[in-house]
Amino acid sequence: MRRAGRRRRDLFGEDLELVDDFGEVVRRARAGLGLTQEELAKQVGEKLTVIKKIEAGEFKPPISLARKLERILRVRLLIPTEEPLQDLAGHYLKKGGREAGGISLGDLLKKREAE
Repeated sequence: MRRAGRRRRDLFGEDLELVDDFGEVVRRARAGLGLTQEELAKQVGEKLTVIKKIEAGEFKPPISLARKLERILRVRLLIPTEEPLQDLAGHYLKKGGREAGGISLGDLLKKREAE
């Protein structure tokens, strides 16, 4: 399964992105459940135009909407990103540590141990 390339940060340490063909997945799942676009829009609390644009691949839904669609349609639209470790560490660490407004590796380890 290819990825759409759009990454979202939801929770600390959780990077998510939409599957590449998210619009087609939504369309097929909706049709498979016998729902119209209008019915799906009402169920997720969105306008009909939003559902039309999602199915056409013209609009990438925010994580909150993608999760609603996953739950209602029983499909997977969000997948974890696969970042190289150094990219992930670079996101959380800033050069110069605390003095520069960043956090140290030790801070990350303490946070992880506390969880």
